[in-house]
Amino acid sequence: MVVSRRLSRERRRAQLLDTAMAIVRAEGADVLTLARLAEAAGVSKPVAYDHFETRTGLLIALYRRVDEQQTEMTRAALDAHANSLEETVRGLSEAYVDCVLHIGKEFGAVTAALHSLAGAEELLREGRERYAALYLRAVERFVRLPEAGGTALMLGVVGAAEALSREVTAGRLGRDAAVRATGHIMLGAVTAASLPAVP
Repeated sequence: MVVSRRLSRERRRAQLLDTAMAIVRAEGADVLTLARLAEAAGVSKPVAYDHFETRTGLLIALYRRVDEQQTEMTRAALDAHANSLEETVRGLSEAYVDCVLHIGKEFGAVTAALHSLAGAEELLREGRERYAALYLRAVERFVRLPEAGGTALMLGVVGAAEALSREVTAGRLGRDAAVRATGHIMLGAVTAASLPAVP
């Protein structure tokens, strides 16, 4: 029997996303359907369909939620640790790895599920580009990078951070080692590519 408390639309959506993430954590993304979500959340199927329309819509909403959390953690790290290039790099590295750890294996499961859907690659690419732009703005407070190559450089850094974070969630690499490696990659890339300061 479906038992549904009366919640505002915003709170209901948050509850559904929390439930969806719990399903992914416990059973994997393959079992996540709107019908399964409705059952686990204690709502009728039309409620789940009204919020997400399709399974793809649900996966995209989960990805966007993770993306927002990661962006918030990155901005908070920059606010707290942005007095030098080294501090900035350390803060960015910690924020990326810690956010993936906080979210857990669900992050990889959701992105893997999205990779298998037509049209979702654009969403994932936009996410990577947002991080690259955020990282670029952060490091350019301290160094000058080539206009044409700065974004490409940061896209590479984001790819490395993502790969290292996956190793951590899989239990093949420690958190501190991933943070250090991400920082070394970012600092090395930025230092090697930096242009002389304008007099």
